[in-house]
Amino acid sequence: MNAGDANANDFVGPIISRGEMSDAVKEAVEIDNPGREKRTEETSAYVRIEARGECIITFKTMSEILGRKFSIGELERNMPGFAGFIRTDSDQVRFVSNKRH
Repeated sequence: MNAGDANANDFVGPIISRGEMSDAVKEAVEIDNPGREKRTEETSAYVRIEARGECIITFKTMSEILGRKFSIGELERNMPGFAGFIRTDSDQVRFVSNKRH
């Protein structure tokens, strides 16, 4: 494995079914992870949204983007997978790399 391969494992975040939720998550990741390197992969069925090392999505940001109260259940229903380890609490979801958990 070369250094580039090892760094690829540092990217974590959700895989979201395409639609309103993927658009909102993509925007929230930009807002909630300032200064962090991010990447997005879009297919016809899903959007993979990742940040290097840690990817935070706050419920406040999601509610503001969606224009309504956001619940973790909405994310779970639209998230067939994710990269990294997931940590949730009362106001955010964090995806962390295996080097940071």
